[in-house]
Amino acid sequence: MEPTRNSALVDLVDRILVKGVILQADLIISVSGIPLIGVNLKAAIAGMKTMLDYGMMEAWDEKIRRYALENSEEEPPLDENEEIILKTFASHYYRDTSLPGVWRPGYLYLTNKRLFLFRKKPAKILFEAPLDKIKGLTIQRKKYLKEIEDTLLLLLENDRSDSDVEMLRTVDVRELKRRIEEGIDEIHRIVEALPSTQ
Repeated sequence: MEPTRNSALVDLVDRILVKGVILQADLIISVSGIPLIGVNLKAAIAGMKTMLDYGMMEAWDEKIRRYALENSEEEPPLDENEEIILKTFASHYYRDTSLPGVWRPGYLYLTNKRLFLFRKKPAKILFEAPLDKIKGLTIQRKKYLKEIEDTLLLLLENDRSDSDVEMLRTVDVRELKRRIEEGIDEIHRIVEALPSTQ
């Protein structure tokens, strides 16, 4: 006999996390046929990503994340001669091969050399791209259940022959795009001003 795997529990947990479930219950407590207490319960159970996609718990999530980030003493690691041009609260869409993507929040730093997303606790760089590797920028507008949201798409050159597309969100995506473009232009001006070695 071969052992069989009961996938019903796995499917149920997957369904709850990805799609979510709504529970509704009405309860009336009576004594001698006289209703004394009425209870009306409604509950939505889902993974945080699903809850946020449907606009639930958004204010709580944003408040908790901002508090955790702002009350940390960790500072991002900067290279020599690296200057911060812009710092803003943002999130990066992280894709893993085994799980659906998630938005990871942190502080987005634009410097004279690179763009990176830094999480203070625990201290970690979640996303990083040198400015000279950014080959294109565009803003994607998408309607989610609550409202239209802007996402900044970055086309990055990598070591292979193809390119990567990364997604970032922040309060003012258009300002971030403008500042990144200015940083890229400045790098091109510096490279053009360097004396030729040929």
